[in-house]
Amino acid sequence: MPRHHVLAAAVSAALATQAWGQSATPPAKPDAEKEKELKPVTVTDQRERLPAYQPGITSVGKVPQLVRDIPQSVTIVPEALMHDRNADTFKEALRNVPGLTFNAGEGGRIGDNITLRGYSVVGDLYLDGIRDVAQYNRETFDLESIEVLRGSASMLYGRGSTGGIVNQVSKEAGLADEGVLAVTGGNHDYRRATLDVNRRVGEDAGLRLNAMRTKAGSFRDGVSTDRRGVAPAVRFGIGRPDEFAAAYYYLKYDDVPDYGVPYFQGRPAPVPVERFYGMAKADYQRDRAGIATASWTHRFDATTSLRTVLRSGEYERNLWAVAPRLAGGTTAIDDATVVNRQRQARGGEEHTLTSQTDFLARGEAWGLKHQLLVGLELAREKAERWSTIGQVPNPPTTLGSPDPFVDLPAGFFDGITRSNDVSYTANTVGVYAQDTVTLAPAWKLVLGARHDRFDADYRRPEPAGPLSRLDQVWSWRTGLLFQPDDRQTWYAAYGTSFNPSGELYSLDERGANTPPEKNRNVEVGTKWDLADGDLSFRVAAYRSEKTNERNTDLAVSVEQNLLSGRRHTDGLEIEAAGRLTPGWEIFAGAARQRGIIDEATGSQANTLGRIPINTPKYTASLWTTYAIDGHWKVGGGVEAVADRYGNTTNTNLVPGYRRWDAMVSYTAPAYEVRLNALNLLDEALYEGVYQGHVVPGARRSVQLTVEYKF
Repeated sequence: MPRHHVLAAAVSAALATQAWGQSATPPAKPDAEKEKELKPVTVTDQRERLPAYQPGITSVGKVPQLVRDIPQSVTIVPEALMHDRNADTFKEALRNVPGLTFNAGEGGRIGDNITLRGYSVVGDLYLDGIRDVAQYNRETFDLESIEVLRGSASMLYGRGSTGGIVNQVSKEAGLADEGVLAVTGGNHDYRRATLDVNRRVGEDAGLRLNAMRTKAGSFRDGVSTDRRGVAPAVRFGIGRPDEFAAAYYYLKYDDVPDYGVPYFQGRPAPVPVERFYGMAKADYQRDRAGIATASWTHRFDATTSLRTVLRSGEYERNLWAVAPRLAGGTTAIDDATVVNRQRQARGGEEHTLTSQTDFLARGEAWGLKHQLLVGLELAREKAERWSTIGQVPNPPTTLGSPDPFVDLPAGFFDGITRSNDVSYTANTVGVYAQDTVTLAPAWKLVLGARHDRFDADYRRPEPAGPLSRLDQVWSWRTGLLFQPDDRQTWYAAYGTSFNPSGELYSLDERGANTPPEKNRNVEVGTKWDLADGDLSFRVAAYRSEKTNERNTDLAVSVEQNLLSGRRHTDGLEIEAAGRLTPGWEIFAGAARQRGIIDEATGSQANTLGRIPINTPKYTASLWTTYAIDGHWKVGGGVEAVADRYGNTTNTNLVPGYRRWDAMVSYTAPAYEVRLNALNLLDEALYEGVYQGHVVPGARRSVQLTVEYKF
């Protein structure tokens, strides 16, 4: 059977509200219907394997569906790709996503910092469809996939999402008895162990446990990571009319963070990328995330369901690090040039409580087929942040001899205090509805609207005093799909989004009086299922636009920021994922984009006509594997990124790069051995971009993994 038929059958089951399990009890039927039932027929066959990199079914659009039914660009990074590439962090897993780049400690932020289509998505990170805005470095040990939905998505997810959203999909308990224990070792003192075990309990319940421990050094002498995590999950009533699930995710790490190298004359300082200008005996980044989730799904019948999810998140972070800076006005450098070790010291705690309820129904009305989504989101977010003050300043170093293991001055950690302690509370009520209408056999229309009430209170030490901001905003989404057959889709879409002043847990006097920024996304594209459904292919052209960006002009207004800025990104994306032949898989994509600041006033006037920070003209990647026989597999690929600017005045330029990776593996029924080489050509490259410093990417790394399957 062609695999696009397999996918269609799979999504039909998912759209029937995730179907009835084999052991499930379907809803009772009237006697008249019982008389019409045929005797059950049992069919046994080997399950047809879908391509490992095939996107398949996704819920990133809030409804279980094929990617081809979503009128926006979507990239799904599957577990198989993360496995083959040995991608152990959120950042590594996202390397194959077109149009996505990485920032470095921007604006004092801690943790994952991403730019998509020229716009920051630090406030647009999600875990299983629920906002995960806390500042920490995410892991992959408990991820089934990562979904990237591009363009405005406030109708589905609320505030934010100018360039798109990134959603992590957690592994969940199932009805299989299986487990994998993996151990990895490599150069730079890399050591990692992961455990993934699932057990069936009775007829309709499952337990799953994922665990991880990683310790590693770095090619930069002094940088290190020490992280651990555990994620138990339970699910029961699988396939029954009422299904319940509960999960907990815990991640903790103690790292020596890396703030890279300073700029000199608008370029990364010309020093070997191995040189670390921090202080390994003093620097640390100690973060913790604890996330508890419970859900209940009630299936009224095969076409109607109600699902409620409740989540509580607790996060802590503590940073003491060094950002290297050359003295202002430096015009010449040598090994003796002084590098100031600017202190980056701050901490915070965040607490979130979120409830999300979605009602899904399929049926006919007014002679048309409808797929209806109605939802309610309630969220309470609390945050406390502070700066950490030390009495003894960091000793400077030199460009040629940074000495990361310098002895600390006497009393270095004495008298450390907290200052600028602020707290923040926000309450969100979001109500949304969307209808996908089948206008004709080949035509579908998507219409959606959402109203958000975002109420934020910000408390500061006296005499500054408290601030507050209340925003009520409508967001819209519409899309038209033409699907002449089950292989091709043509679509056009329009959506809006908004960014309130307090969306990232901060306010000032001017921001408290400033209405939200507004954004819109226009996109046309096509999606194809080729090679009998084994290969997914898409092309999209878009414009993502911020129509009223906040600008500051103290001479014009002291009461609020001016919503007088405007910028946009035009782009073209192409992507393919899946199987070309029975043994040959690929995951490839490229994005060509042009970002421009169209209007700017006040203090931002010098950015007019410039390119937004970290918006390269192109990104491209290819990863491919080939199964030689039933045991051996080889693979490799390249990631390419063009030059990027480290600031909006375009005076700091970060050079583009190419990174080549490779792998070879041997698989047997009970085990797998895999060798990965990252940055195979050992290129010196820069990945993390910020206006004051730039962070190098890893030099050549070789990692050997042994997996035991049980």
